[in-house]
Amino acid sequence: MDAKTEYRNLVKNMGKKEFTFLKMQEYGFWPSNLPTPYERQQNETEQDFEKRKKLLDEFQKLSEKISNVYKEKDEIEKKLSHLKKEFEGTWDYERIRAAVAQEIMKESIARRAEKKAEKERQKKLKTDAWNKRKAENIIFIGKGYSNLLGKKETNVQKLKENEMPVIETDKELARFLQIEYNTLRYLVYHRDVITFDNYYRFDIPKKSGGTRHIAAPKTQLKAAQRQILEQILEKVDISDLSHGFVKSRSVLTSAKTHNTSPDLLINIDLENFFPTITFQRVRGLYQSFGYSGYIASLLAMLCTYCERMPFEIKGKIKYIKTSDRILPQGSPASPMITNIICRNLDKRINGLCKKLGITYTRYADDMSFSYMGDTDNFAIGSFLNSVNKIIEAEGFHMKKEKTHILRKNNRQYITGIVINNEEIGVPKKWVKILKASIHNAQKLRDSGGSVSNKTIHEISGKIAWLKSVNAERYKKTIIQGTELIQSLI
Repeated sequence: MDAKTEYRNLVKNMGKKEFTFLKMQEYGFWPSNLPTPYERQQNETEQDFEKRKKLLDEFQKLSEKISNVYKEKDEIEKKLSHLKKEFEGTWDYERIRAAVAQEIMKESIARRAEKKAEKERQKKLKTDAWNKRKAENIIFIGKGYSNLLGKKETNVQKLKENEMPVIETDKELARFLQIEYNTLRYLVYHRDVITFDNYYRFDIPKKSGGTRHIAAPKTQLKAAQRQILEQILEKVDISDLSHGFVKSRSVLTSAKTHNTSPDLLINIDLENFFPTITFQRVRGLYQSFGYSGYIASLLAMLCTYCERMPFEIKGKIKYIKTSDRILPQGSPASPMITNIICRNLDKRINGLCKKLGITYTRYADDMSFSYMGDTDNFAIGSFLNSVNKIIEAEGFHMKKEKTHILRKNNRQYITGIVINNEEIGVPKKWVKILKASIHNAQKLRDSGGSVSNKTIHEISGKIAWLKSVNAERYKKTIIQGTELIQSLI
């Protein structure tokens, strides 16, 4: 850096007068032991020094204003001198007035044009900067979902303790998901109206009646959700009380946790289980792991969707949103998200159950409670009221019409498994239907007819289910079904 540049920087940082006094001291024009007017004087208090500094600052500002006024005065005098020369020897005031007015108008037009040009320039600079920022960062993901994108603080230590990948930027997230950056931008942006739906939507019948709405992600989004499941969600410990969608657990392990033929069995359903888990709850979950509000928002967008209905607009089918963003039932990540969010629910309800000697398990939205003891002195209403309070406090709702209180004289079942026999099993009606299917298929085969692949797959699947529930109890039916399938293959 040359001396001229160095001096310019010093003047900029210190101010002209402070710099002048500094150089006067260096060259001996001002005694080094004598404070400058900008330094604290001998016997001067800190308060007086601060007051004097403020006065010096005000004096500096006034000096600059006076200097500017003198500059304007000089310019006016120059213009007057020019006008005197131009109109010397004439007393035509109208001509002088018109010339002056024209000059003023020219200057005014020039100033306005200059201001307009500067305004346009600043606007373009701002637009270019905004476009550049938008191109390089995800700064908006939809109305109502972008409010935490400014929170970029990541709890790296917590993520490492949880053995989760440290992701601090959108580009790092794209690399983690093994997708293109522009693909990530597209997948995390919410639109109220779309022309391409990232989900296959269909309904399946429920055993209890009605239909269950399924939204299954398409290939690209499904791969991203599976990566989130395997690398993030599966790192989290979940409650031992949850048996749904967990490796080595099933409806069977849930049923086997309870005693066979309990004195009392209560089954409760949670209402609108998946839709109750909103974008905000999923985002909060990822924040609890240690991710910033920014990354948590992007992850939550990938793991949620909104209900939509098709609508024809100008001959084209559009899909219009009919709900806020919720957890889709059909995503590979959704079941684990529900289990993690329900950890506190399970803990609180199990705490209540332990006090009362009740065994509790949960399979997704099905909650089961079994009790061995004197049911005459068991306050069922009070217990259900306490359970409902916990459910509501945890952000869920009990489906009261689906609450079943089953005693020993009833058929007691947990998620389709009958438990009030000496050994667990499946409903008799279910087995009867399977036996009829096997019998009809055998008759069709023996008469030279062709058994459909659909029938073969249905019988094969049911046989596998019987084996998993109680192979010894249904040995005869399993052998008949297996022999039939082998003869048809």
